[in-house]
Order: sequence, then structure tokens, then C-alpha cells
Amino acid sequence: MSNSSNTKCSQGQTANGLFYDRRGKGRPIVLLHGWCLNSKMWIYAQEALGADHEVIAFDLAGFGRSSHLSGPYTFDRHAQDLAAAFTELKLQQPIVTGFAFGAAVAVELAKAIPEQLGGIVAVGLPAAQASPYSKMPRAMRRDWPGFARKSAEALFHNAQSEATIGWVERMFGDASLFTAIETVGILQHYEPAEAVHGLTVPTLFVHADKDLVAPVATGQACADTTPRSKLVVLENCGHLIVLDSKDAFHDAVRSFASTL
Repeated sequence: MSNSSNTKCSQGQTANGLFYDRRGKGRPIVLLHGWCLNSKMWIYAQEALGADHEVIAFDLAGFGRSSHLSGPYTFDRHAQDLAAAFTELKLQQPIVTGFAFGAAVAVELAKAIPEQLGGIVAVGLPAAQASPYSKMPRAMRRDWPGFARKSAEALFHNAQSEATIGWVERMFGDASLFTAIETVGILQHYEPAEAVHGLTVPTLFVHADKDLVAPVATGQACADTTPRSKLVVLENCGHLIVLDSKDAFHDAVRSFASTL
């Protein structure tokens, strides 16, 4: 466990070409955003978890304010880039929390450098068979701004303000069409039950009962075959768990972190 004696706040910094926002003090929690989103989606988690933890929110390569990768986009490549960033930042035993696409990256990272992580929280781990990923590129090429709007609306189960929907929509729209199409391609073939095979770090799977993109059954199957793991199901919540059920999500992460 690594505790910082002073509160840290680093905004607009990069490590290994990856933008990060670092604040708070205590055992580090790393936050990895979802597909076509960016680190801004974590503003509530940064505030809620930052009282007891050092919280580092990254923009994955190709998204937000991070550099684009020079080669093909894969979950393993994202994990390699993050591992190098962790070394540069001297992070010790962080708890890596990823949402959807970011959860898949967290899984790969945990398999690559298990001895360097305290644990992972995989939120809404995606399942290829549960979402029409193969049809998305055509829709994106036809009307990318319209696709961004529909995607933002579909992420929630609970009513949200127009401002919140617009905020999420802008995050989608800020992603380049090229990056969106290339990265949705790796989601088309992602099999979470296979991906989690070999996980050895403490793992919390978090799913929502109203999530049509990452159904609870996916999380249950992963938890059933992963040692040192637990499944938490949040009720009356849609896919974008970290915003649709903020307080319950923060409580789940705090509870898990307290056991490590």
C-alpha cells in the first residue's frame, strides 16, 4: 500500500504520451474511461473518492487529450502504454477501475503486470454478443454527430438533465471518427469470459440490472470463473453506471478498496 503524505493535484500532465488528471491523497485509484469518452466522465468519482485516495484519471491513447497510437488499437496495446505510464508516475499497487472499454483494458493490464496492481474494478465489462458493434461503423459514417447524440441518450436508465446528456454527447463527438471506427472493431470480437481467464488479482465486477450493453449475466459468468473476485449488481441503473447511479458506484469502490 502506498499513502501520500500530501494532497496532489496535477492537471494537464502527460505520462508516456497519456494525459492524466491526478488529485487527492492515499492509496491510488486509477480511472479508465469508456469507448469514445474521456477522463472527464470521472469528475464525480474524482471528487467522491479523492477524500481517501489519490485518484488518477487517464485519457486512453487516441481519446481526449492523449496522443494517438502509431500502430493498431488493441486492448493489449492500451495496457502496455498504461503500464509504462504507471512506471513513469511511480504508482504503487493502484486499484485500476475501468468502465466498459476501460474495463477491458484494466483486465489486460492486470494480466500483464499483476504484481504491480492492488486490484481492479471492472465496471460494465462489454460483451460482443450483447451489442450490435458490427453495425455501428456504417451508422457512424452516415451521421457521426447523430450517432453521438443517440449513444449519449442510450447510456442511461434514470432521467438525466439535458445538460448531462449534452455533456456526454460532446465527449462522444470529440472522439475522432477514425478512432471510433477502429476501436469499435476490437469490441466486435471481445469475449469477456475468455478475457478474464488468467486473472489473479483481486477483482470486483460491477454491473447494472438495466444495462442492455453489458448484461448482468456477463458479470456473473466472469465472477464464476475468476478467483478472488466478487460481483456487485446495481439496481435501477443503466450502462453508464458511474453517472447513472453515482453514489452506489462510489460506495462499491470504497468498500472493495477497504478490503485490499
